[in-house]
Amino acid sequence: MNDFLYLKGKMNDWGPFELASSNTLIFSIGNPCEGHGPALSPDNDSRCANFVAYHVSERSGAKFVAHIPYTTDQVGDIALNWSPAFIPMEDCVNKSVDYIEYHCKILQELGINFSRILIINGHGGNYGVDKFSIWGELKTKFRLSDLLFVNTYEVDINEVLQSQNYSIATQDAYLTAVQTGGHADTIEHSIATLYGGIDYGKFYQMNNFIKRDIEAALRKWPVLGGLGGYLKFGGERYDPLRQVGLERCLSQFEEDGQIFLFPELAQIVMEHLIKNICDMIEVEELDS
Repeated sequence: MNDFLYLKGKMNDWGPFELASSNTLIFSIGNPCEGHGPALSPDNDSRCANFVAYHVSERSGAKFVAHIPYTTDQVGDIALNWSPAFIPMEDCVNKSVDYIEYHCKILQELGINFSRILIINGHGGNYGVDKFSIWGELKTKFRLSDLLFVNTYEVDINEVLQSQNYSIATQDAYLTAVQTGGHADTIEHSIATLYGGIDYGKFYQMNNFIKRDIEAALRKWPVLGGLGGYLKFGGERYDPLRQVGLERCLSQFEEDGQIFLFPELAQIVMEHLIKNICDMIEVEELDS
């Protein structure tokens, strides 16, 4: 074959992305089955993680490889009540590492180079999975320069709002929504509007029910307001939910007497997060 017809190794600088950026692999992780009330799908956290992963890939050139199908919860096995796909955290980590390793081996066999892995997490119950030493073993095995974890929703809301010209009342409402956020609440429903993840008809029916009788709503949908029904009616068994701060979410839900939708807030929060992740990839690229 004529050399000019054979393009392997000759396309590394083609396209809009720097080579170092395209050497970053993205994996997402969330929860494939978790109660969020009637308006949000059971895989909402996975959809959120995938939304962020896709947009980071689109802008940075990092390769979005796959969604990790496993999930856990920092509050332990009580999560089985609302999260039937729950497995213990160590099992989740081990299975996730095996899953990533499987995909990395395939990419190596295809001759696709990579030097870093970014894992985007959309499920609060997965907080803590990054603390296990087996991630270091994965990093060593594939000679990675870095292995990074990022959680969705983790933004400096004050910084976000300072960049916008909002009224004091709007700023207060937005601050409250983010700072008291936890699960199946205003911020989670609002963010779902960005990726078509909300059923508006069911949302308005649910909200009308909440406004009529919030206690009955928490009995009907105990996941609302930071797993508020479990906190309110479940007794000491659900104290771990208080330890991770969900009681504050319930208090705000009861004070509001409804769930609000703030699509504009969701847009600026996610835009800020996506930009921060892309900037982080670029910084890591310069440091490598």
